Amino acid sequence: MRQTRPLVLAATGAVLALTAACGANSAADKSAGNQQKMKTVAMQLPDAKVRASWPKQDVASGLAKGMRLPLEKYMLGYPDMVDIENAKDVVKSACMKRLGFSYTPKLMGTQPAASYNEMNMERRYGITDPAKAAAHGFAVAQDTDGPSQADQDAELAREDQESSAEGWDKAMNETCIPEANQKVGVLFPTDTAGDLAGQSLKATRSQPVVQRALASWSSCMAGHGHLVKSLDDAEGRFAQPGRTGVQPEKAQVLMATDDVACKSTTGLVPTWYTAETAYQNKQITSHKQQLEAAKTRDALLLKKARAVLASVSTAR
Repeated sequence: MRQTRPLVLAATGAVLALTAACGANSAADKSAGNQQKMKTVAMQLPDAKVRASWPKQDVASGLAKGMRLPLEKYMLGYPDMVDIENAKDVVKSACMKRLGFSYTPKLMGTQPAASYNEMNMERRYGITDPAKAAAHGFAVAQDTDGPSQADQDAELAREDQESSAEGWDKAMNETCIPEANQKVGVLFPTDTAGDLAGQSLKATRSQPVVQRALASWSSCMAGHGHLVKSLDDAEGRFAQPGRTGVQPEKAQVLMATDDVACKSTTGLVPTWYTAETAYQNKQITSHKQQLEAAKTRDALLLKKARAVLASVSTAR
């Protein structure tokens, strides 16, 4: 069975975690012939139009507009992760072709994630944009022009057929994934910034100043007829539709818009953001060495990935 590239996005949490297959191949073939084969792999990379649809680094509207937490400078952005995964697929495609197999991966970036990085700033403190709340309720506003269910089923069938060839899995798992890991690298072998960001959110939630703001928000929501004790309680009342274009029910829109309005009147978002900013600055001081090492590793990973992608472009 073909193993697909894992991209996990938590729409209302603080996590955008993308993990790559583990392994390394110290005896990777570096011959000029194999490098040339890698350059001739036909792969349509994201163009300017596709990239324009990707999430931006800064929140453009709503209560979290312009907010950026300190740990974000140690996180890879969505465009970086797309480049890394696509570069690894270029290497894997060339490797499989060299071994006599076909591998035509689905291009990363054609269905953008909802968050620029693991911090998920727009949704870190729940829904924060009044316009999006009015239009989509608690659902994450995403492009609904993605493939139909029939198209998705057809793609899965094609992938299964491609990977059904005898020896395909062994070639991919034992040779080509390790080769991609060696030539490009592995995303998140450790994730210091992401781990610290998770700790920061949890720790500051329990701080008295944030607890008071949450209590005020809950009281405000009760005044609008919504008996909710937590942000998760509010959003968890409704099923989260995917990229289907389904209109949210009126009750969801009402609660979502009241949620944002109550956050605005109580100052919950700036209060929590201020608390987290101070907390993360202390975390950075305490974990500076690990964070800087990870940043250096990520920079090298991205450099290798973009060199691979550049080789594909020049081979066209």
